[in-house]
Amino acid sequence: MPPDSLMQRNLLRCLTWQIPSGQRIAQEMGIPPLSDTELAELQTIRPEFVDSTPLFYYILKEAQLREDGLRLGPVGARIVAEVFIGLLQIDPDSYLSVQPNWVPTLPTHDGTPESFRMIDFLTFAGVDPTSRGQ
Repeated sequence: MPPDSLMQRNLLRCLTWQIPSGQRIAQEMGIPPLSDTELAELQTIRPEFVDSTPLFYYILKEAQLREDGLRLGPVGARIVAEVFIGLLQIDPDSYLSVQPNWVPTLPTHDGTPESFRMIDFLTFAGVDPTSRGQ
């Protein structure tokens, strides 16, 4: 019977497709990996997962431990960012291809385009905490 859950499928993919472990990916990225102690709960499931954790599980555990589960941790966030950047790089219609020197022209916190921050975009859209009255 095939696995029913996404978690089961992703864990099996890590084993059958030999996807590098979360620790290996962290090491290649120069990011301090989660410790064996932080992953000790895996000991009862499969002892080798403690020091060679399936990437899918590692990313979720990293988010829980490093970001209180509110956002991705360093490894997961970098993977997502690199996917988006890669897609923009290969898209002949993206700003990276069409206007590689483009910079945002929205109002900024100090009036200079070079200092553009993401909060400036959120303020412009009216969804930052100050605009929402929080």
